[in-house]
Amino acid sequence: MKVIILAGGQGTRMGGVDKARITLNGTPLLQILASELVGHEIVVVSPHAIDGFRVVSENPPLGGPVAGIVAGLHALDRPEDFIGVLAVDAPYSARMLPRLEKALVDAPVAGMAGVSVTVADDGRLQPLCAVWREQSLRECLHRLGDPRDRPVKALLTHAQQIVKVLGDGSEKDYDTVAELQVLGNVTLPDA
Repeated sequence: MKVIILAGGQGTRMGGVDKARITLNGTPLLQILASELVGHEIVVVSPHAIDGFRVVSENPPLGGPVAGIVAGLHALDRPEDFIGVLAVDAPYSARMLPRLEKALVDAPVAGMAGVSVTVADDGRLQPLCAVWREQSLRECLHRLGDPRDRPVKALLTHAQQIVKVLGDGSEKDYDTVAELQVLGNVTLPDA
């Protein structure tokens, strides 16, 4: 599986800083997420250069999450059956990828399910904690049209079949510094 990590956006709820460089207990969020992805090809979508990572930017910059997925998909070296899509502000979400991939493989009509998506304990879909069949992702992007400023949920509306996988809490995204502080000491990078 190859993985696209979305680390763009303006981070307004996090004080307007580069979310990938926010540290939790001394470790950048991106590094926490990447540490769970050893052995996987990773592409990070961000308007900022990040040492040690292959980084691409969506076109136009800050074009939204679907534009980020498009940029990440184009940057992958070669086709892969499964593509993980994660957000940097959900630093433990990579732990869901094996379950998401298995659910996609084990779907009742083999080959028909296009995406498996995590469902949070409140019942909401977490489309930035998902595994796509590459062909399905490409088809959905084509059907969606212009990706600029489109929410990922709009992309899901074009999926042939969605497999829903109950999350275990690791999929949680943290939108504010206060939310993230429940996990420990948070340090913001210089803006």
